[in-house]
Amino acid sequence: MQRDSALADYRRLIIALALNTPIILIIFLWNLMPVEFSVLTWIYFITVSVGYYVLAMWLVTTIVFVMLLPFRRVGIGLCAVMTGAFVYYFLIDSFVFRLTRMHIDPFWIEWIVSDFGAFGISGGTLRSALLALLLIAAIEYGLFHYAWRITVKKFITVSFYTVGIASLIISQVIHAMAYEYNDARITKLTPYLPVYYPVSSHNQAAKYGGRLPIGNDESIDIEGEEGDAVTYPLRELEMDKPEGKRFPNILVLLFESWRYDMMNADITPHTYALSRNSLVCSRHYCSGNSTVAGVFGLFYGLFPTYWTTVKANNKAIHNPVLIDVLENNRYNYGVFANSNFKRHKIKDAVFRDIEVQESFAGESKIEQDLDMTRQLIGFLREQQGRERPFFALGFYKSNHAPYLYPQTDTIFRPAGDQNLMRANSDTDPTLYFNDYKNATHFVDKLIGQVLQEIDSLGLMSNTIIIVTTDHGEEFNDDRSNYWGHGTNFTQFQTVVPLVIYAPGREPRMITQITSHVDIAPTLLQEFLFCINNPGDYSNGINLYRDFGDNRPMVIGSYVNYAIILDDNVYEIYPFRSKNYKLSNINKDVAFPAYKELTPLMDEMKRFYRSSQQWSLGGR
Repeated sequence: MQRDSALADYRRLIIALALNTPIILIIFLWNLMPVEFSVLTWIYFITVSVGYYVLAMWLVTTIVFVMLLPFRRVGIGLCAVMTGAFVYYFLIDSFVFRLTRMHIDPFWIEWIVSDFGAFGISGGTLRSALLALLLIAAIEYGLFHYAWRITVKKFITVSFYTVGIASLIISQVIHAMAYEYNDARITKLTPYLPVYYPVSSHNQAAKYGGRLPIGNDESIDIEGEEGDAVTYPLRELEMDKPEGKRFPNILVLLFESWRYDMMNADITPHTYALSRNSLVCSRHYCSGNSTVAGVFGLFYGLFPTYWTTVKANNKAIHNPVLIDVLENNRYNYGVFANSNFKRHKIKDAVFRDIEVQESFAGESKIEQDLDMTRQLIGFLREQQGRERPFFALGFYKSNHAPYLYPQTDTIFRPAGDQNLMRANSDTDPTLYFNDYKNATHFVDKLIGQVLQEIDSLGLMSNTIIIVTTDHGEEFNDDRSNYWGHGTNFTQFQTVVPLVIYAPGREPRMITQITSHVDIAPTLLQEFLFCINNPGDYSNGINLYRDFGDNRPMVIGSYVNYAIILDDNVYEIYPFRSKNYKLSNINKDVAFPAYKELTPLMDEMKRFYRSSQQWSLGGR
């Protein structure tokens, strides 16, 4: 009898959750008002709402209900409170998102609590928030009261499971296909939804994509839609090329996983020799501790927090303005990247309509990097004597874990093929570090061959050469068992070398803080005759102009990001935040003052359409 009563209560809990679904749909639709919905968009939106959010609420409340089964009344009450908290979060997040284009996360909450007075939140705003809380509480009370008064059928539980799980599968299959084929009807919804991490599967989408009406509707015109989430650039770029001036060639050479202390005469002698005649940045941050975020910031000049939205709208944006300027001025392209640009959407978002060579001969990364060097040199030889300038990119992979190099390049010893899976915080990193240094030395040798070819072809006098990386690499430096990259935002993973060789420019060492987001505006303003202020298209600055010393940075990862201010890191996850020293993850730091971060927050929302065109007052 008691078991039957518990099952009946559980069914009523499911009914109460189901009754919240229309409320959640309405809240999300308020955010999505600028988006033009197709039939497929509606299907995706509804299945995401049910299969991702409502199903998540069901999982959490089910766990609480089961854990408090001996105290069922308390458990039901707590489930009601938690359901109301979910809905209240979605509502408040919608208000915040429409104003700031950022979703509420633990960093926001901790920031407000630590410096509440500085925010200038009015009494009216607080009263509105309290009123909304009371309204949600009243609604939840009514829904739960109603659910406990009706007679529920036994099949309701199975039906709820079936609908929820089916919605989750359908929504994620649709997204995986749309992501692969750049169908903006689906992908552009992602930035509007809080704490949403949809599935993408290159292999399965490529295999089965043709069976769904994804990405093949030629009637869809996504150019200039009002639903586009970003305004990029803010103003059309203007060029002022003096008579008789030529556009320079541009060569970008990227090491994989190249950290700040790995550029010197011993480890990277060829790059170091180039740096002696170049602009060198000694406190330079990559834009991400992962490849995608690092490459995105380098070419777009935008903080990586814009990546999701840019990726979702990449058909409308086309390419970063840097690449657009090169295309408009008829550059020849040689893009060689041993780094899955197509799969990671870098091809679509950065090099749309430009051929990217990702196929290289050989089984190992060593052989592939050797072949990539041959292909890159072949491209450079083809450019000799041509009137049109060229843009070339070589992205090497050998010094990515497991750090591969020919045995003849074993410069640093002891070294060996070590298994990082067995490493811990007490592991001596020497062997791993030497493997990494040997692999980096090998890549530098290949880069040296490219530089030698540029010189022998007589191209040094009109070629800008940029040597840098996507991100850094860590080797248990803080004895906290952090290895590789993508795991934190300490200096080992975020501070990297940057060398810019520009013919006719005096060598210069910049000791102030610089970033990957500065590279695009530097090229555009200094060498491509763009007269716009960098703020029209970038969060960065021109590295040849004067700038301040204390610059906060935004650095992205796979699912989170961090703000770096001086030597302090404020790492932001969807459900928590973590603060520590840039130089040591084991040292905690205090939260920053509101006034220190407000300029950065303005930069993080400046290119979102809402920051200029939407407001709660309606403009």
